Amino acid sequence: MRKYLAELHTKPDHHKKRFALLVSASFTLILLGTWSLVKMAGDERLVAQGEPSKVEVSPFQSLIGGVLASFQSLRGDFDELKEGLEVVNFPPSELADPPARKADEINNYAE
Repeated sequence: MRKYLAELHTKPDHHKKRFALLVSASFTLILLGTWSLVKMAGDERLVAQGEPSKVEVSPFQSLIGGVLASFQSLRGDFDELKEGLEVVNFPPSELADPPARKADEINNYAE
């Protein structure tokens, strides 16, 4: 391994990138594996002590639940906005040619 690492700087860039990806993916998998083992071992201790069991949600289920809750919240906000816009009644003069209306206001003010 030391010989490989000593010669790595002479390899092409794509080879270096592949090695970096392999090392980072391996490190990430080791961290996730350790985390999941510690997390599950902690749950067994709680059950062994006779405490009431809790329903555990996996990180991916938690992430999906959070994303779905965000979309539901956004949808509710857009529905409220839509209802609010339906209630507002604009006078016809505000909808028709606003620059001309502004010019009329300026002329009336000058008089």
